[in-house]
Amino acid sequence: MISRFDDYCLHQTPDYLRVPGTTDRNFYDRYFFSGYTLAGDVVFGFAFGRYPNRFVQDAHFTVLLDGVQHTLHASDVLGPDPSRSIVGPLEVEVEDPMRVLRCRVGKNDRGISCDLEFRAETGAIDEGRLKVGREGMAWIDQTRFMQYGRWIGWIEVDGRRRKLADGDAWGLRDKSWGIRLIGEQHVTQRRGGQIFWMNVVMRIENRFYVIRTLDHADGTSHEREGYCAPLYGTAAEVPVGETALRRVKRWSFELDCDAGTRRVAAGRYCVTWEDGSESLIEGRALGTLWYAGLGYNHEHWHHGLDHGGVLVMERESWDAGQVDMARLDRQFLASVMEFRCDGRVVGFGHTEQLLMGEYRPFGWGEADYTALSGPRLSS
Repeated sequence: MISRFDDYCLHQTPDYLRVPGTTDRNFYDRYFFSGYTLAGDVVFGFAFGRYPNRFVQDAHFTVLLDGVQHTLHASDVLGPDPSRSIVGPLEVEVEDPMRVLRCRVGKNDRGISCDLEFRAETGAIDEGRLKVGREGMAWIDQTRFMQYGRWIGWIEVDGRRRKLADGDAWGLRDKSWGIRLIGEQHVTQRRGGQIFWMNVVMRIENRFYVIRTLDHADGTSHEREGYCAPLYGTAAEVPVGETALRRVKRWSFELDCDAGTRRVAAGRYCVTWEDGSESLIEGRALGTLWYAGLGYNHEHWHHGLDHGGVLVMERESWDAGQVDMARLDRQFLASVMEFRCDGRVVGFGHTEQLLMGEYRPFGWGEADYTALSGPRLSS
């Protein structure tokens, strides 16, 4: 079927633009957004995904307010126009590519709505292509870029509206596409393989920092990297692609986790730059958002699940103080962080984490898939 973007010279196969160049059922194209206030009392996320070889698209909005995480999930049959990222009342609109995007949840009968504008403060940072194999199959084969920025707008839950003025909330967004396990094979009753993934995002003294690791069970890294990027005063100044990156040569960490869980409560990070200089940074966790609210590893709302070829929506709410941290769908999370250097608060940001299975540097065995013992851990 022809869509309006078939009128542009964007094609890379003989097929319509809406038809992917692979028949892999796990092919996806996805927006992801997160945001938070500095105190961590409001934390939110928005996501939209297209799964053309499953003929499904879905969207999610989740927000932590007053200690309760509220979520609206929606799924529908794949739309004919890939430029229209809409599922029911949930919509992502690209107002100015790589600079300004808008996330909306329109009026509905579930009591959750929002109108939020993301204004980029960094250029799009190309994270390249990541390939991870498992047992002879492509587990991950994706390309991703990310940006940091500020949020403006409002969020409303059950008639109570929280406004976010310029300077109230920050966060990041990423866009990724490729192959990643989605759909029916990822449910909470089944354990997957070992994964130790941590992404620490920092806005420190008008610079944007990221340090990230994806480790094997023995502590060696499939990917351990980092960079620093400049921040721009307005979205109009933001370049399409960021080229002025300062690269991390290596980094190490110590973590404190909440008792009996793998939730990072505090961290100490030693970062060595390419010029040999070092940065010692300490982080303390504030509010936490569980990514099950965005569909990750959710039993009923994992990405790409077919809900019958019709629009289906569901609201969920849970007390953040009563979360069962042994559940598999509560392992992927993000915590707002306050960062210090030499005892002085220098910035803020967040830590994303997915830590499951064996990790020998911390003494985690195969039997302790989501639990741990011991307050301080280092790698």
